[in-house]
Amino acid sequence: MSLITKMILLISMLMLPVIYLFIHTNRQSIDLVKSQIDFANANRLEHFLKEIEDTLEQFSGYSGIILSDPDFAEFAGGSVPENRYEFAELLQRAERKLRLFSSATRWVNRINLYFPQSRIAVSSDRPPKYDEISLASRLNPEWRLRPVVVNGIAARAFTRYFVNPYSGYADLNNASTVIEIELMEDNVIEKLDSFKSKGINDPFLVASTGEVVLNATSDEETANRLIGAANLTNRSGDVAYSTIKLDGKQIRVYMLRSEILDMTFVDYVPLEDILAPVTQAQRQFILTAALLILLGIAVAIILYFNVQVPIRLLTRGVEKLKDGHFSVRVRSRTGPDFERLVGRFNEMAAQIQHLVEKVYREEIRSKEAVMKQLQSQINPHFLYNSMAYIISMVNMNRLSQAVNMGHELSNYFRYTTRNSEMETTLGEELAFVQTYLSIMEDQLQKISHSIDLPEAMLECRIPRLLIQPLVENAIVHGLEEKLERGHISIIGITDGEWRQLRVEDDGVGLSANALQLLRLRLSLQDPDGGSFGLWNVKWRLHYQFGEGSDMTVSSVESQGFTVQLRWKERPEETAYGNGGPT
Repeated sequence: MSLITKMILLISMLMLPVIYLFIHTNRQSIDLVKSQIDFANANRLEHFLKEIEDTLEQFSGYSGIILSDPDFAEFAGGSVPENRYEFAELLQRAERKLRLFSSATRWVNRINLYFPQSRIAVSSDRPPKYDEISLASRLNPEWRLRPVVVNGIAARAFTRYFVNPYSGYADLNNASTVIEIELMEDNVIEKLDSFKSKGINDPFLVASTGEVVLNATSDEETANRLIGAANLTNRSGDVAYSTIKLDGKQIRVYMLRSEILDMTFVDYVPLEDILAPVTQAQRQFILTAALLILLGIAVAIILYFNVQVPIRLLTRGVEKLKDGHFSVRVRSRTGPDFERLVGRFNEMAAQIQHLVEKVYREEIRSKEAVMKQLQSQINPHFLYNSMAYIISMVNMNRLSQAVNMGHELSNYFRYTTRNSEMETTLGEELAFVQTYLSIMEDQLQKISHSIDLPEAMLECRIPRLLIQPLVENAIVHGLEEKLERGHISIIGITDGEWRQLRVEDDGVGLSANALQLLRLRLSLQDPDGGSFGLWNVKWRLHYQFGEGSDMTVSSVESQGFTVQLRWKERPEETAYGNGGPT
């Protein structure tokens, strides 16, 4: 007998007592579920009723605030102003305060104040009519559910009266103030709906006098049958339980009485509906678990040795290839089904390693060639004009200006001819740009400039000759054609890891059509008519900083032109040329 056979037999023998224990514990599990349902529902009932009672107590607390208010005290003492304007102003203040109390909670409510001494009524809603006989018949120091009329529509509300002094309950003529607080029944219905949405129950409230408050989707017939079948006279402060049978189904009823409302909160859960899926699933488990486990074990063992082990080895090899370990090879003693696949994988890995190394070397060479080609196009743009300026200054015997131009040209070409260094700091690039601007200011005599950058940006590594073409473009296409003096601004901004640099001029700018055409050419990888300065800058920035880096242009005709560079600073940037990869 093989080891695999022994393992299968052992697992089968172990499963038999497991199934027996499962059957034995089935009843205990059902009992536990029932107890947990009882415990959870009891907590929910207590929490729900506490929320309602807390809200009622909150409104009850308003009575003390109202009785101490000086405006209401004037009505209570019967000393209302005789002046109609002052009386109207006092009445408006009182109504505003009542509306403020009314709006302090999300519950829909109405607060009415009656002042028997002055026979005046004030309300947070429409002022009620002062009817002494009707009011005296309604006085009750407890919360009670009674019918009300709201905007001409019959409704019900939980109402409580606060009479000052207390003797006014017996004789209304002794009262100075009667506060009537009405909380609409819809508030409690909404809470019942919220309570119902969290379970498969159907809660409602039933008063000792027989009134019932149902949730919006309640089964009214079932609720009435429960009221008749169950003993809802629970007078304790704890949750009471009762199990009744309706239509052959066991119903678990939970009851919690509220002394404040003189009502009992009732909720019920159909036990059989809850436990039926569990019971059925448990029976099915007993019948199918043994067969499925046995079959699963057998299939798992076969797949493990014949499929899973080889696949796992191949998966690990692919993951190593993904991580860049191209020298990985799979070594496994597998059957004929996977032997060829493993061999093909090893051949593929070897080819990928060769190709990646080749492409990597070619990419490095290509980038270096492109960078040198792009940079070489920038160097000789303005040499002839500078030499003509020196000759002109010598002919006019302005030797100092000619000598100064010569020094500036020397600095200029010393910087541009260092082809071995493909990148520099932003500070060095701006120093070179200032040299270029000095040359152009000497030639044109109508250009000024300003540079404003955070000091931290000066150490940023950028490709050489990245900023000068932008300044040259501003002068040649923006300021030379302008008759008045012009100004160039270079502004740097840091935003976390991102860097922004703007070159702005106040020259002639571009028309909308010309700006659209320029943006189109900049978006091409090889614009018609050969490369140009702005295109060179855009793609050199892309080569250096990769995805996310960009150059944008904007202009308003006759108002200037702006170029903005944006790139992400890297902790360790890959340099070009000698500083780059080899």
